[in-house]
Amino acid sequence: MTLQTMIDRLALAFKLTYSDRSLKYFPPEFNFRRPELSLLRKVVNRGQACYLTLYRIEFAELKDEVPEEIWTSLQESCRRHLKLAVFNIIGDRNTISLNQYSKTDFVLNTFTDESKQSGALVPDSLRSKLEEIRSMLEIGLSGHIPQWRNCLQISISVVPISEATNLTSLQRSLHEAYQFAVAMMTGLVTSEMEALRKQLLQVLDNGDISVLAQPIMNLTSGDVYGWEILTRGPVHSILHYPDELFRFASQTKLLSKLEFLVVKRALEEIESRRIHEPIFLNVTAVTLSHPLFLAHVLKCLQEHPSLSAAQIYFEITERHEVTNFKAMFEILRTYREHGFRFAVDDTGSGYSSLQWIGELVPELIKIDRSVIQHVDRYAIKESLLKAIVTAAKEMNCELVAEGVEREEEADVLFRLDVQMGQGFYFAKPNVLLHKHERDIFFEMKEKIQTRREQFAF
Repeated sequence: MTLQTMIDRLALAFKLTYSDRSLKYFPPEFNFRRPELSLLRKVVNRGQACYLTLYRIEFAELKDEVPEEIWTSLQESCRRHLKLAVFNIIGDRNTISLNQYSKTDFVLNTFTDESKQSGALVPDSLRSKLEEIRSMLEIGLSGHIPQWRNCLQISISVVPISEATNLTSLQRSLHEAYQFAVAMMTGLVTSEMEALRKQLLQVLDNGDISVLAQPIMNLTSGDVYGWEILTRGPVHSILHYPDELFRFASQTKLLSKLEFLVVKRALEEIESRRIHEPIFLNVTAVTLSHPLFLAHVLKCLQEHPSLSAAQIYFEITERHEVTNFKAMFEILRTYREHGFRFAVDDTGSGYSSLQWIGELVPELIKIDRSVIQHVDRYAIKESLLKAIVTAAKEMNCELVAEGVEREEEADVLFRLDVQMGQGFYFAKPNVLLHKHERDIFFEMKEKIQTRREQFAF
């Protein structure tokens, strides 16, 4: 046995005495102890939401020609840069573990202070931090291997970790979350994904989804203008979160079946709550083009006579690209003949949404949160918002600003005479509220009216 081997073994033995927290960053490989599981159990027991983020390091081109010593050096550099970025951006407190699963896969487990039972999306603030880590990693690795940097590709996938009651089920949840992240990133269906597909089929067959709603506020009167319907899968399931639910349904060719069910469940809930304001239902172009979808919606309306087609906006999402706008316009015309209206989502986030507006002529435009976030701080964002407001007026379109989270952002909307707003500043998603249950909006109504008056002149 060499002196170096003895030193390495002594170092490993010494590490076995470390606390779990001190082993959260790339712990040594020993089978009888999993510090990340122990730390994860503590966080889960506190009821906090946990997320697995997969960072995959690959060479997009010439990957078979990359020397092994470059790969070895790259992995060492990746571990170093990731640890530094995670520590600085996420912070040690909210980091459960950072580990290397394979030559290309690095996994970060984090938690937020919000409750897992809240059913919220992966928070935008967390997504932003995780993307910032990816950017820092890309910069660090590009500088480390300048001759290969144009071939370097870093992908990211974020998945909520399902709740579990013991270490065995936590280990399974962690494994499922990793497999799900891989499937979301690559589109490959593994055996675990096939099992999850069967679970999704059972959810759809049993109708095991629920709907929430987020109010859209009239920024002149302060009243609720309408409601956007939001979908949740089964509680305590990885399919509970809408991002993952709809993305997985799309990958497994079950998206239209899911959207058929969402419409049915939403209209049931709308009638039971006697909602008379406009309702916004998210739907993909693929489902709108389905030969049976229109008949399905009309049948649902017949079963709920207090509702009308004129009450419904189909909010077209960009999960699938529209390649034939002429055909899509004719499909929308057929729906409009029955009284339905359309909104285009994510306006301002890219060229495609602007093309949709020009080609499909929606009745309402929803401005993407990326435009609204910190619009009070960036002149270019305010200029883009002004352009959208002007275009909407010329097209005689109604306008909703999404993702409003701060009073300063709302003030810009008041100043530019934007008609409607939606976001956490006004109200978080909740169950649909009957008119006699809306006292909670009274204070916000007064605030909207007061601040609108301040910018009236």
